[in-house]
Amino acid sequence: SDLFARVPTLKLLFFEVINFQSLSALLNIAFVTKLRVAVQDDVLRASWTGNFFALVNAVSGCMQFLVVPWLLKRADTGLVCRVMSLSVLCFVIFQCLQRDPSLYLVGGSFFLAKALDYSLRGVINEMVYVPLDFESRYLGKEVVGVFGNRIGKSGIALLLSGLTPLFGDFSLQGLSCLSTFFAVSWSMCAFCLSRVIPNARSQKVSNKIQDDNTDKND
Repeated sequence: SDLFARVPTLKLLFFEVINFQSLSALLNIAFVTKLRVAVQDDVLRASWTGNFFALVNAVSGCMQFLVVPWLLKRADTGLVCRVMSLSVLCFVIFQCLQRDPSLYLVGGSFFLAKALDYSLRGVINEMVYVPLDFESRYLGKEVVGVFGNRIGKSGIALLLSGLTPLFGDFSLQGLSCLSTFFAVSWSMCAFCLSRVIPNARSQKVSNKIQDDNTDKND
């Protein structure tokens, strides 16, 4: 708690992780729910799921090794962070506005969130730790990663379990509305983090200057 009070950035990261994991869990539940209705055959449903996650891994892998390095060298990192969160938010809001969203729309929202998580979000979050002190980078990172992820995923399960006796089973649109709430909350956290993310281009220039100075001293 003292570390989080001393380093507000860690608190922001903590809430960002909780909100994103909550959003991801809700989108996953919505996807599984819609898939169960749209694809009745168990074999076809298993095949559909396998192909879906294979495509997520393929796209996120290409983005991580090809698109993201190129993008972060040429664009402002804070702007990239804001666009990333807004793109997911737009998909989720559009899904929420549909009374009975299609499987491709529900799957598209979940696909975008997971692909960006595996490729871009992780890189951006790592960059946030760069200017922090040693204790914040290592101890704080462990606390944020372990507890933030667990609270986000477990918290949604507890929330749905607590609300179900009061409101009954959630419809797909109800899950989409909850997803929208956490998408908005995550976007707010991402916008706040975008102000403290070191720019990859500036960092590269700074490192080059330091290297040049070191060479001159040698």
